Amino acid sequence: MSFWGFVVKHTNKRKSGHRPEVVDDQIAKLLHEVTKEYLAWGFWKVFHYIRNQGVIFNHKKVYRIWKREKLNLRQRPKRQRIRRKFEPISLPKEVNKGWSMDFLSDWVMSSDKKSVRIINIMDETSRRALWTEAHQSISAKKLTDVLDKVLDYRGKPDYIRCDNGPEFISKKLAAWAQKHDIELKFIQPGKPTQNAFIERLNKTLRTECLNLSWFHSLEELNEEIQNWFQHYNFNRPHQSLGNISPYDFERTMLDV
Repeated sequence: MSFWGFVVKHTNKRKSGHRPEVVDDQIAKLLHEVTKEYLAWGFWKVFHYIRNQGVIFNHKKVYRIWKREKLNLRQRPKRQRIRRKFEPISLPKEVNKGWSMDFLSDWVMSSDKKSVRIINIMDETSRRALWTEAHQSISAKKLTDVLDKVLDYRGKPDYIRCDNGPEFISKKLAAWAQKHDIELKFIQPGKPTQNAFIERLNKTLRTECLNLSWFHSLEELNEEIQNWFQHYNFNRPHQSLGNISPYDFERTMLDV
């Protein structure tokens, strides 16, 4: 059996007739081929891989060639960092011009303690929660379905502010936003304060609802979330709105 040009025999007896420099070059070629295919592997992963394929050499010899070929200096692959320009938060003067959205994580204490994700969407001007709902998982498709429901009863905003989560930077959401002529405003990675309004709403939801009880099913969790949702929008005083509810604030905006 041969492997990358090596004749593999299950024996520890050294073969005669091979010049050391030729063998070294063959090992170097093999190392380059393996590291080209498996970009993230380090020396020991590669070494054991080729040994498992039947190419047996002393690890000191292989490591000497590894360093000779400067494979110890190669950079492990990393996903390209997302770079965003800083944009100061400026509130629209009218309601329903700008939204924010984000996810929270929580647990349902069923027999196997399932994790859930909660989608939060809000109006930045009135601080009104537009949609709050828990799901076992939220794909880009499910996210656009939720946004369609909000558009149906609310109308479309000029923009939606969000972070750089995989659902938010997906091609599906980008296509949805282009279709509806809505700008997606992405905050800079690692800067949640640039999405301060939704972060505040997330904290309020957690401290005034999620942290108060253990939930034993997704249905029970969503029922409690909807109770909080109604109270937050229609009854809870909001300090930044002059201690009135988001609903009452929107009414005053319409009367102006």
